[in-house]
Amino acid sequence: MNRMIKVLIADDEKNICLMIQKLISWEEFGMEVVGLANTGVDAVRLMEEERPEIVISDIRMPGYDGLEVVQKAHDLGLSIDFVIISGYKYFEYAHKALTLGVEHYLLKPIDKGELEETLSKILRKRKQDIQKEAEAAEWKEQARHSRRKVQKHFLSSIMEKSSSLPELDLNRVNTEFQCEFEQGCFVAIFAKLDSESRDQDVTGFLHILEEIIDRDLQESDKEYINSIMKSGVISIVNYRTEIRENTRAGMEKPFVQMKRELEKFRGYHITVGIGGEKSTLAEIADSIQEAIYAIKCRGKAGLDKIIYYDSLRYQPVPMQEILGECQIREMEKLVESLDYEAFRGEIVKAHARIKSIAFYTPVAVYEYLEQISEILQTVLKNYQIEAEILRQLEEEIQKTLDFYTNLDEMVYRFSELVRSYFEKMIAEKKNKSQLPIRMAKQYLQENYSRSVSLEDVAEAIGLSPAYLSTMFKKELGINFSDFLISCRMEAAKELLKGSDLPIAEVAERVGYLDSRYFSKTFHKVVGLKPSVYRKMYR
Repeated sequence: MNRMIKVLIADDEKNICLMIQKLISWEEFGMEVVGLANTGVDAVRLMEEERPEIVISDIRMPGYDGLEVVQKAHDLGLSIDFVIISGYKYFEYAHKALTLGVEHYLLKPIDKGELEETLSKILRKRKQDIQKEAEAAEWKEQARHSRRKVQKHFLSSIMEKSSSLPELDLNRVNTEFQCEFEQGCFVAIFAKLDSESRDQDVTGFLHILEEIIDRDLQESDKEYINSIMKSGVISIVNYRTEIRENTRAGMEKPFVQMKRELEKFRGYHITVGIGGEKSTLAEIADSIQEAIYAIKCRGKAGLDKIIYYDSLRYQPVPMQEILGECQIREMEKLVESLDYEAFRGEIVKAHARIKSIAFYTPVAVYEYLEQISEILQTVLKNYQIEAEILRQLEEEIQKTLDFYTNLDEMVYRFSELVRSYFEKMIAEKKNKSQLPIRMAKQYLQENYSRSVSLEDVAEAIGLSPAYLSTMFKKELGINFSDFLISCRMEAAKELLKGSDLPIAEVAERVGYLDSRYFSKTFHKVVGLKPSVYRKMYR
């Protein structure tokens, strides 16, 4: 339901106010009279209290005249359509009214038709103005969205160290990516959302966090870019050197707001990692990596707090000592053979070596698991594992590293994830190795009634006879001819049990033209003559 447009009527004669009020069917115009004023002072007071959209005012009133009332409305910042009414002798006021932006001027006595036409003009103009405002707002939003999209691409390119990224010259970046960076300080901020429920979709929460960061930075004298990355929001913030202390102190404000917002729900944590302050845009990639580093330390440093990279004092871990050439080759062999138990043993030993270092950096565990992930991807890709399985594995690994904050649990979950995929790949390999035999069995079960040879089957499924013969022996433990005989005998049993066909016809239907040879073979395989077998089911 649309809100009624508020109308204020002001005239020093009460009867004229009442006459104007009764002259028009206001509701039909979507309007309501919210006040009658007989002095300019009362008119201004009612304008402040009621904030009308239309004021019908006499040009001459005690206190303030009509033109002074218009000026007061301007001073108060009110957007009002004024209809000034006057007698002939005050017509010279019309020109001054126009200079104040008054577009509607009526002479006394007020004519109903003229007033209705004036109100209609106001309504048409208001409708046009609303439409223009909506179009302008839509255009502005589209422009803002387009600008943000370009800027997010810039941020993503920095994080991915894209080769297509132009040299990080301030002016060039501002031009190409519609930014307004200036010389001063640059810092990266990573607001990381953690959920105690692994399957919880946090997309909606991330948009809320981004809006909080947006709102805070828009109110400050800083240029910035935000982008949602996995389960967090990455920001690049640029500010003048002279406000650096205030900026650092002000980082607490959006963090408190985000934390307060998440407290409405259970099982969520917000941790903010802040990279080192840089003096050039070209160094911002380093600050981003430092902010991510700080977040990876949250398992040790603590959740629900701000972690400054510059304040961390963890001991670095030389990764070549944990995962050297020998260990890499060993892990490659274990992946090739899909030997999970040995693979897991190597991971457990490496994790123990990292933990044995005093004040070790938690990031070493991430680095180790990320390198193991690369080994997995490379080896499995070379062994022609399906691309979709590799994609799913990589996605699950990234989720595991992103979700778990307890390092011991992260290593365990990583190992369990690899185990599940190893089992899946072993089953897939077995399934593929058995496929030719399944095809051969199906072919024989469909064609046993005619003369069929190993060569016939091999040709039908696209294998060499020698390879097919080997596969039969390996997968079924019997040779080709024995399997063909078993197919024929099973079919013969069904015919003997379920029909009165002569033995000779049964033999012919299962692929034997010589009924005596069929009977001899049946007796050898089943242990009974065909006639005796039939009597057992009569």
